[in-house]
Amino acid sequence: MLAEALLAQASGVWRRLKICRNPACAAAFYDRSRNNSGVWHSVRGCGNAAHLRACRERRRVQGDSTVMS
Repeated sequence: MLAEALLAQASGVWRRLKICRNPACAAAFYDRSRNNSGVWHSVRGCGNAAHLRACRERRRVQGDSTVMS
């Protein structure tokens, strides 16, 4: 395992090996995005769920701020 990690670092592949940002998933994946910005192993699965949670939280906060005004 350490030998593969060393080879990946030497070849530049290491920076594209990532862990999914979804704590419930935490799958390791190879980031194939052009600018190395991938954060989820599956945009349809983990990414969609994260965007949905963020959207619901924004709506909840916006709803709270309109009640206070």
